[in-house]
This record gives sequence, C-alpha cells and structure tokens, in this order.
Amino acid sequence: MVARGLKKADLVLRGGRVVNVFSGEIYQADVAIVGDRIAGLGGYEARRTIDVSSKLVLPGFIDSHVHLESSMLTPAEFTRAALLHGTTAVVADPHEIANVLGKKGIAYILAASQGLPLDFYFMLPSCVPATRLETSGAHLTSSHLKPFLKHERVLGLAEVMNYPGVLSGEPEVLKKLKDFSGTVIDGHAPGLAGKDLTAYIAAGITSDHECVSSSEAREKTRLGMSIFIREGSSAKDLEALLPAVTAGNSRFFTFATDDLHPGDLQKGGINLAIQKAIRLGLDPVTAVQMATINPARHFGMPYRTSAFPTGARSCRDTPRTWS
Repeated sequence: MVARGLKKADLVLRGGRVVNVFSGEIYQADVAIVGDRIAGLGGYEARRTIDVSSKLVLPGFIDSHVHLESSMLTPAEFTRAALLHGTTAVVADPHEIANVLGKKGIAYILAASQGLPLDFYFMLPSCVPATRLETSGAHLTSSHLKPFLKHERVLGLAEVMNYPGVLSGEPEVLKKLKDFSGTVIDGHAPGLAGKDLTAYIAAGITSDHECVSSSEAREKTRLGMSIFIREGSSAKDLEALLPAVTAGNSRFFTFATDDLHPGDLQKGGINLAIQKAIRLGLDPVTAVQMATINPARHFGMPYRTSAFPTGARSCRDTPRTWS
C-alpha cells in the first residue's frame, strides 16, 4: 500500500540526491521507508519527514572481509565505531578466535553479534590451525564446521589459505570444499598464477583479498574471481590495485579492511577506502557500488541486492545520508 502511495510511509527522506547503485546514476528523489524497508523512491507522504536537501543518500557500506579480533573490540563496541562512518554490514572470518577456542569461539562470536544495528555475517574459518606447524588451541575439520551452516548469518567458507593443499589434493581440504559447495568460498592465494590459479578457482573458490599488483588482479578477474581490495591497518593495497578497475570489470571489485585496529576503525574503515579511491581518480558512483551492491551480490545477500527488500531484518536498509 505504501509503495503504491495509498498509505503514508513511516519516514520520508525529502529533497536529497539518491546514489542509485543499480543504474549508476545520481538524481533527486525522495526515499520512503516503512519499518526497516525501503518502500519506494519518488513523491510520498509520511508520518515523519527528514529534510536531506543538498545531501547525497546512498546505501550502507559492506566490509567484504574483516577479522573482528584485530579490532580488539566486542561486536557491540565495533558497531558503535563502524556505524558512525557508514559501515552497516561486515563479513567476518572468526579465524583467530577459532584458532584459540575452536567451535566455542565461533559460537561466542555469533551470539555476541546477534541483534546489533550493524549486520554481522560470517564465513567459517577454513584453516584452523593455519598450518600443521602451528600450535593452536583447536583443530577444526569439515564435520566441526558444517553444523554452523544452519545459522542464518553464516554465508560459507572463509579464506582458503592452504592453497598448496588445494593444488596437491589434500583430502581434508578437498572435503571442506566439497561439503561447502553451493555456498560462497573465499580465497587467499597471494601470487598464485597460471594453471595453478586456474585449478584453485576450479575447486570452487571465488575471491581473493591478497592481490598486491594490478596485473595479479587483472589475471584473477579474467578468470571470474572477485577481488577484495584490501585497505586496512596492516595492508594497504588500494593504490596498487586501482589501475586494474575498469568500467567493464568494476562489478568484480569490492573493498575490505581485513585487519583494522581500533584507532583506524574510529577514522573510518571502508569510508576511508572509498574516499581514497575517489581521490586517486575512481568514479565516485563506481566506488560506492564497490562498497555496497558488489559485495552484496558476491555473497548472495538477496535483500541487499533488491531495490525493495522483502527479507530485511534490521535498520541496515535505511539509506545513509552524506553531506
């Protein structure tokens, strides 16, 4: 009824310019909101109106790959800092806490992130321990991980850093890839190229956040990989990778922080990456797409890739306004 204009919306953002990440346009339109859903764009009446004239209205940002443990904050405190700079969702890999506490660590982080105004999605850690040479608090096999797939905020298998195990056909590695087929499987393959890269991708791995050169990024996107441009506290690859982004392939690029320390989180996180990319010459709308619809599509978040979501569960779908 609200979408048809027959009933008042709960809220209308009036007079702003919408950054439309579907069409790649910026144009003036009011945004009508009902509960936690966008009902429509255009002329709507509402119980409450906020004047956003002279501002841009754009979707919340998604961090494609982050280790919450690096922030040294609980999910609630991470939320307080990240929301201030427009990040409304993160895809986290709880590798570090799982390396110490195993399944209990994963269960804790899922529970601690429940019901917060920032959406925490999770990829299950593929390599606990990271190598056989590591002394860790747990050893997680595919059978340990599979039950977590039932959780609504678990999207798939996190960075498969044991790429030698993939290429050599290590049984436990291949079992994880088989058990997680049909979900999103993210990669971790620095410097991998040629036929070895082709074999790694053929195993079902669809992304990489370890590229450090534009030539490496180009080769991987040509084979269908999504590239998470890492710009965090430890690694800053944006300037080196940005030349690989073109109008033809930008849909395969997103932003990620990977490891983000508290001081850097306070400064902006994904927002800083967007600003830096624009300063370096990237089209502003493309930069916003890389922080919003691109990761949503990579991870298969249907209510984040639909203009008028039917499955939204929190305030994340309320547009962000920027001056």
